[in-house]
Amino acid sequence: MIVMEFSVIVPALNEESYIGACLESISEQTFPRNGYEIIVSDGGSNDNTVKIAGKYADKVIVSEKRGIWWGRNQGAEFAKGKYLVFIDADTRIKEDYLETVHRYLESGVVGLTTAFELDGADIKTKFYEYISNCYLGLNSKIDNVSLIGINLCVPRDVFYKVGGFKNYALEDAFFSRELRKEGRTYFLIQRKVVTSPRRLEAYGAIGLCRYYFELGMMDSGRISNLYISKYLKYKKYVPIRNPDQRAIDSLENFKALSKFLSGIQRYVYK
Repeated sequence: MIVMEFSVIVPALNEESYIGACLESISEQTFPRNGYEIIVSDGGSNDNTVKIAGKYADKVIVSEKRGIWWGRNQGAEFAKGKYLVFIDADTRIKEDYLETVHRYLESGVVGLTTAFELDGADIKTKFYEYISNCYLGLNSKIDNVSLIGINLCVPRDVFYKVGGFKNYALEDAFFSRELRKEGRTYFLIQRKVVTSPRRLEAYGAIGLCRYYFELGMMDSGRISNLYISKYLKYKKYVPIRNPDQRAIDSLENFKALSKFLSGIQRYVYK
């Protein structure tokens, strides 16, 4: 009897530009192909995402309800694997990814994510990639492992024990905290995935830091001051589809900062 070790779940919404390369990388693993299944959980795409997914995936589930947290949970509902692996549609995994993470999961790790590479070779992109991986690696050294949704592995029974992904702006961060209550989680410093820098390109490094910082504050419930709250630009997850958003977002960030500083000035001098 063949045991299904992995269910690799790819949530998607209008990802025709990326999902083919993602699924191809999953289908070309050194891990035996009959030991894992590929599931695409689509949120009602109106492009060719579902058509492309059908060429590679064992199962394609289409739901009209949207949200990456929902897409991941929907995919898990149809999974048969002992371990669930969540890969974002704009991310490619290296050929030994499943073989590598399998060793850690079999040793009792309840949650695992690997370091990443960003597509592109410009210095700014590589510097952001380096800093991000160092930060995640250092966090793991102090038992504060942050699992990132672009690639996240978890035993299926543990996934259901913690209730899957919740509807949070940073759903992967909340999920990570829940997993740490169940056992050892692990950040693998080896860079086993390559992902799109589209959000970095859209927001810029400062804008992206602001995005994640503000969402983290909202999820933690730390924003109780109405004056501060009204200056937060990001209060929920924002899907990124348009790389030209960067210029617009940078201008809006500058305007928001100017408005905030003016408010502080009026408060001080009144």
